[in-house]
Amino acid sequence: MYEVLKGILVDDLQMREEDVVPTAGREEVGLDSLTAVELADLLHNRLGIEIHDYELMDAATVADVARLVEERLPRAEVEAAKGHP
Repeated sequence: MYEVLKGILVDDLQMREEDVVPTAGREEVGLDSLTAVELADLLHNRLGIEIHDYELMDAATVADVARLVEERLPRAEVEAAKGHP
């Protein structure tokens, strides 16, 4: 799920790829309140999940955001996103 999130952060939100690592904090990658709103919208449109911007702002690291996304996805979609049958 991390790779899917990284793709959205880099490709859609124009974050620097080298900054988007699992241990990076929100501030390090540029995930401010406005970007959190945009990310929540992208996650809803792409993956069909509901995550609020305030939940994204509560996540300390990129890995925490990825875990939150994975928790919200139905199990079959998680496996498909990871490339498993």
